Order: sequence, then structure tokens, then C-alpha cells
Amino acid sequence: MKKIWPFMILLMFAASAAAAENPWDRKLPFKSATVKYKVAGSMKGEKTLYVKDYGRTSAEYSTVTMKVFGMSQDQKEIIITTPDWVYSADLIEKTGTKQTNMNKFMKEEYNKLSSSDQKKLVKNSEAMGISTIEDLNGTVEKNAVNILGYDCDKVTVMGTTAYNISGSALPLKIQGDTMGIKIFQEAVNLSTGSVLSSKFNLPPGIEFEYDPVADQMMKEQAQEMVKNLVEGKSPMAGAVPPAQTESYAQPSTPSQPSNDYGVGQDAKDVGQAARQETKDATIDEVKQGVRSVFKSLFD
Repeated sequence: MKKIWPFMILLMFAASAAAAENPWDRKLPFKSATVKYKVAGSMKGEKTLYVKDYGRTSAEYSTVTMKVFGMSQDQKEIIITTPDWVYSADLIEKTGTKQTNMNKFMKEEYNKLSSSDQKKLVKNSEAMGISTIEDLNGTVEKNAVNILGYDCDKVTVMGTTAYNISGSALPLKIQGDTMGIKIFQEAVNLSTGSVLSSKFNLPPGIEFEYDPVADQMMKEQAQEMVKNLVEGKSPMAGAVPPAQTESYAQPSTPSQPSNDYGVGQDAKDVGQAARQETKDATIDEVKQGVRSVFKSLFD
């Protein structure tokens, strides 16, 4: 699995940039919280997101059933994100991955800049983020709607719309419909207050695999993105998502990097992968191939 990290980075750049503020160290408007989501569409089920330290650490628990091309598959996962690492555990397969948090690399690159270049980056980040979204035929509407008491920015790109808490990349609602793949995730309850520390513990009995090559790719891309922003270029110019980063989406084949910029292209990849699989594989292999690709739309 890997995150639809470019999509979430675009959400962050579309948020308001405060002067002298590290764009990768923004705080949520609450220190800790529990957010419950309902998941519908081609995947049905529920998610619960626990956050602490103003969002720097989070734990996402999901239990869903996905159905695509007439096939159903249960999915149960936990994703733990710390300032340094992202851990993803498949509780059904009893497997896991561990990868450096992309934000860590972005913060490090930002902190290497001179004071004047930091100011340039902050000034350019909002304009360049919105420009990049517009290049993808997307739109940004600040404070478009209030969800559960929080003003949310509406970002539409690649056939998918996300409503994220203003000034952050935390979505309270995501919806889309691409090539028959229906995506819907909405927060139904958000309660602030302390969260049990056990919610952030790694699940026992799972060995977390680590991919140093993907880490190096993310580090190089962080360097390129920061450089682009200082120079007033699109942050995504020349960026290619790494093959194995954590928790927002999977390209058409697990071992290859993707050139997409969000869940819209990932949905297309799902259809392409499934059609190719049906030509060469057994029904069981098709189911496994679709599962490995499609489940990641909500990871």
C-alpha cells in the first residue's frame, strides 16, 4: 500500500499559509480527538480516527467490505502515524509495513532553508498548491461548508471532492465516482478530549516490513518539492510517487510506481488492472489482484 500522498499534499498547500509557519508542522484546532466515519459506495463499513498532539500522531482503525466487479472482500486494518513513522497493519492477513513519515522529510528540508527562502516557500505554497490543482482541472473553495462544527475547505480534483478542516489536510468528507467506482467517506461524529494511549500501540504478532528504497525516493522528492516551492514552481513538478509509501493508495501493480495525482487516477488503475487480470488469471487470482489495488482507495 501507499498513500495518495500527492492528493493530501495538495490539500495542505491549498490551506492558508501563515507567515513564518512551517507548512508541514501545522496544528489541528484540537489537541486530541476521536473521529468516527461511515464508509459507503463501493466500500461499506466504518473507520475511527484517533489523534493526539494536535494531529502529529494518529491511529486509524477501519473495518470495511469492498465490492467491485461482483466480488466482495473484507478488510480490517490499523494505520499508526507518528512524527517519524507510518505503520500499516492488515489484521486479516497478519502483515504490516513501516515507512518514514513523508512529513518528516518535508520538515527537514524546510528547516535547512535560509530565513529568506523559508519566507519565499510559505508565500508560494498556497498559490502554487492552488495552481497545481487548477492544472488538474480542480477547484478550491475556502470555508465552503461547516461539518460537525468545523469550517471546511472544498477541494475537487481528478473526479474526487474532499472537505478538509480549514488550514489542515484532515478531511471530514470525501466523495467521488470514477468509472463506476463510488467513493464516499464522511465523519459522523467528532469528539475532542483525551484518547487512551493504547489506541496508538502497534498490534501484536505482526512483523512490519521496511523498504529503504522507498524512503530514499521520498527523501529525494521532498528535496525537489521544497526546491520547486522556493523557486515559485508547482510543488508536483517532476514528482513521481514512490512505489511503497504509507497509507493513501496503490497503483495498478504493487511493485511499480504510479504517475497519478490522486484517487481519480487510482480508480482508473483499478479498472485497468482488473480487466488485465481477467485475461490471464484464475478467479481467485483476480479477486486477490482487485483486493490489493482497490482496498487502497480508502487506506
